Amino acid sequence: MAYSRRRFLRTGATASAGLLVPNALQLLAARMAAAADAGSRAAATAKGYGPLVPDPAGLLDLPAGFQYRALSTALLDSENDPRFTQRLSNGELVPALHDGMAAFTGLAGITVLVRNHELEPQHKPVVDPRHTRGYDRLGTGGTTTLWVDADRKLLRAFPSLAGTFRNCAGGLTPWGSWLSAEECTYTPGPRDPVLHDQRPDVAERHGYVFEVDSRAEGLVAPTPIKAMGRFYHEAVAVDPATGFVYLTEDRDDGLLYRYRPDAITRRLRRVGDMAVGDLARGGTLEALRIVDRPAARTQNWTAQEFVPGRRWSVDWVSIPVVDPDVDMERDPEDMEHPPLERRPRTAPTSTRAQGIRLGAAQFARGEGITAHQRSVYFCTTSGGPEKAGQVWRLELAGGWLSLLVEPNDRALLDGPDNLTPAPNGDLIVCEDGKEDDFVVGITPRGRLYPLARNAHNKTEFAGACFAPDGHTLFVNVQNPGITFATWGPWGRRKG
Repeated sequence: MAYSRRRFLRTGATASAGLLVPNALQLLAARMAAAADAGSRAAATAKGYGPLVPDPAGLLDLPAGFQYRALSTALLDSENDPRFTQRLSNGELVPALHDGMAAFTGLAGITVLVRNHELEPQHKPVVDPRHTRGYDRLGTGGTTTLWVDADRKLLRAFPSLAGTFRNCAGGLTPWGSWLSAEECTYTPGPRDPVLHDQRPDVAERHGYVFEVDSRAEGLVAPTPIKAMGRFYHEAVAVDPATGFVYLTEDRDDGLLYRYRPDAITRRLRRVGDMAVGDLARGGTLEALRIVDRPAARTQNWTAQEFVPGRRWSVDWVSIPVVDPDVDMERDPEDMEHPPLERRPRTAPTSTRAQGIRLGAAQFARGEGITAHQRSVYFCTTSGGPEKAGQVWRLELAGGWLSLLVEPNDRALLDGPDNLTPAPNGDLIVCEDGKEDDFVVGITPRGRLYPLARNAHNKTEFAGACFAPDGHTLFVNVQNPGITFATWGPWGRRKG
């Protein structure tokens, strides 16, 4: 297959984030800058596993020697597609729109995958269509759990969280659970000329994080962790040293949040003794503030106020009302549309507005986040003058924030989203960009290489995670919803 110039560039240098050691991220930033200065991006690329080979089935291009198996598939708004419609073990249709996911160790060598479904009220197929144990009787989204054996064959698939909406990303915990986050703040009621998120096709308030035990063998009790905030949740990372939870918010003026569980701060539990349900016992929600730049706008859309490499001291402000009634309101200044169609804007009661009034920093659509070696790394999808993305590092011990990568070139960075570490020390990043989407590897030396390409369409990758034994990379394509198990000669990667 002949790749376009942009495809070629992106196979070599696309996204960066996450679990790379700080030196690797700094090397990556330096190479990007050097490549731009030299008029070439070759300095940022690695051979990786070689060029991608076109898939005869037209689903997933992989390097030579790699294979995949497609598991548990669905097509949005279709119940009888001959290629992608499949059923769960209980006979229900596999829900659509696969998204964030994590892998856990199961019994007898089984890998347990807990997988999100980012479904809106009108979408189908849904999670738990019989509404046997859902948070909202009208809810369509949630999670499914997959049991995969050592031969990468699906043994069982079943719903594990139901009655939610827009379960986008989340994060795993050290105690074996998946935190599934709602990227919406819907509230029940008739359409309203003021309240943007009020709608008649929901029966409960939404915008919460739910905990799913990976050991559950059916639907879990759908308990919203309300103290963790009601906002447009994206991803979650738990610091294994403290048990504190860090959360991103997918809004143009989103904040970076920290949740300190009461179970830890009140010494009811030690970090190593935390268990499923402890986060829901209460806690303190805070937002990051840059000490010398209160209410900072880090987006860099109109001016380069934040430059890569500079460190900023941070502290945290407590959010007074963590479960506000209104997150988004209709903009009364939008006179181009009738009242019920006016564009949304952040409401003054939202957690964002509360935090900004207290000096919290704004970030441009926080997405993937991960904790590693006492630092948190997170992506902001639309940061930078070209809105192509940024990668930030928060040093937890010293309380320092730094911008690591902002290339302002979609050929280098275009919508980095979910991310996961590889057993060999590389970082694996899912793209949610404007053109072809890739799974991109980043070496510890900061060089980038293509690992996979969505050969079917232009929908995003999500949910990358390795099996506990490190031999299988699982990753989702969102629509048609496909969970891929991929494997190959992982030890042959060339730097």
